[in-house]
This record gives sequence, C-alpha cells and structure tokens, in this order.
Amino acid sequence: MDEIQIAKSKAEILDKLTNSSNYPGNPAGRVSAKLGGEEVDWERISGVTAELAWWRAWATNRDFRTVLEETELRVTVELARILEPTLDPVLKGLREVVMVEEEEEGGLCGVCQEEMEVGEDVRAMGCRHKFHVFCIYKWLKHKNVCPLCRYSGVADQ
Repeated sequence: MDEIQIAKSKAEILDKLTNSSNYPGNPAGRVSAKLGGEEVDWERISGVTAELAWWRAWATNRDFRTVLEETELRVTVELARILEPTLDPVLKGLREVVMVEEEEEGGLCGVCQEEMEVGEDVRAMGCRHKFHVFCIYKWLKHKNVCPLCRYSGVADQ
C-alpha cells in the first residue's frame, strides 16, 4: 500500500463515520460507546502507514521517526486532495490540472498574474482558464465568476 491507497482507505472510513446512518447495520446512525469497525479500520490503516515508513526507513537507512512523519504528511496531503471537493463548495466545481512545460498559453495565474510552475497545485474553471488553487479559491469566495472572462459556471466534475 502507498500513500494514495492509504488516503483512499481513510477517506472511505471517514465517509462511513459521517454518513453512518446510510450504512447497513447502523439504524438511525446510532453511536456506540464500544470501538466500532471504522475505528478499528482507522487504527489498522495507521499501522499500515507505520509499516510503510519502517520499510522506507530501513531501505534508505534513515531515521524511522523522520520517515514516519514524512509518510504521514504525504498521506494527509493525499487525503486532503480526496476530501477537498467536500470541504468547500467553491472547490467542488474546479478541475485539478497538471501544468506541463510544453504549454505555451495559460502560464500565468489569472488572479495574481504570477507564473504557474510545473507541478504546482493548479485548478481550471469550466472556461478552461487556469489559476493557482489558493488564488482562485480566494477569488471565488467573493465573486463566482472567472476573473478573466466572467464565465459564471464552474467546471463539471
């Protein structure tokens, strides 16, 4: 298992915990004082994360605690990417875009007017204009239109 698979497993567990009444065997979302299956799964996945870190530390001859922190951070970043659309409706309609070196147009963020680097976290609206994720997030919190062309919808997911 890698960080992405661990993050996906954690997202599934969080979904079950937040929507527990939608799952069989838990009528009306009853909460028990006993440790439930989701909590056990969460602990199991945390153990998988530690095991992954241990193997990486061993393979690279690095300090386990350092590698564990790096691995947990990567899992958290991947989990945030998975949950991002559910956290704020502004982000739900934006498509994740990968910037590549060959792109001739669209190299500048339409909000801050700074260059978007290859590998940077970039989002596109339905009009296909691209922005730094933080820049377009701040913009769309105040105005629900593209800052370049005034497109009023957001991208379909």
